[in-house]
Amino acid sequence: MKAEHLHILADLSAQPTASARTRLIAIRRLCRAFTRELDAIRAERRALRRQAGKLRPFLPFTRLAVADLERQAVSHRSDAVEDLCQALASLGRILVQDREGMAESLGFDGLCDLLNVNPRHRHEAHRAERCGFLEVIFVEGLEDSAEQRGDGWRDGPLFNACHYAMMEVIRANAAESRAPAAQQPPKLRLVKR
Repeated sequence: MKAEHLHILADLSAQPTASARTRLIAIRRLCRAFTRELDAIRAERRALRRQAGKLRPFLPFTRLAVADLERQAVSHRSDAVEDLCQALASLGRILVQDREGMAESLGFDGLCDLLNVNPRHRHEAHRAERCGFLEVIFVEGLEDSAEQRGDGWRDGPLFNACHYAMMEVIRANAAESRAPAAQQPPKLRLVKR
């Protein structure tokens, strides 16, 4: 996708006068483009690791070439990966917080239509009262369930955005939740019966 198209989609997703349907479609297209680019970078990294793997049988003569290829695989387009993860996390925060009330304005059926949720899964989620935005996308992983189901791993563009947003929240709160080193853990008592 061209950069100018991404800018148009970003403008649409941030436009307060756009309908909730338009904003969600724009956010989903952005997430899909960012996820596709991340997948392409990961495939390039795997190709470098495969090249290193092909040289491993000839160790110790190829030690420098293997180390160089592995170093390239780790650092290959790392700035782009970081930027894409940050962009997905920011879009995921919009979805997780849902301050504009997109889910309410779309309604459960409208949300499921936009997310391509299988009618059977839609009925099950509605019956279990899992009708919220976060529940449908992240908890249940029903995005694109009409196309694919049965995979052990959920992998939709909006799911990935929510995933990166949740990772960011966990990382931010991890430092706060750690106990100081001076604080001792509680002592356990032996209880005899």
